[in-house]
Amino acid sequence: MTTLAGYGLRLHGFGFKTLGLEKVGHLLASADSLAWSTHARHRPPMAGHTHKNCANCLPYALNWRTRVLARMPAWQQPALDAA
Repeated sequence: MTTLAGYGLRLHGFGFKTLGLEKVGHLLASADSLAWSTHARHRPPMAGHTHKNCANCLPYALNWRTRVLARMPAWQQPALDAA
């Protein structure tokens, strides 16, 4: 990752685990994962939600994103706003 990023490549972390993001997230231009959806699929829905589970639920995904960003070292946090 360091070598590729050193060449100025804009890297994408497809399916990156949280631990991987903590270590090399600062080298990535973007990343995605379905971990939040899998996690939600095996749990009851969030309070007040009427669907079977939150596997396709925007509020659940945004809560997951907030937790992941909170785990990143401050110098690695991307300055992206959720839209």
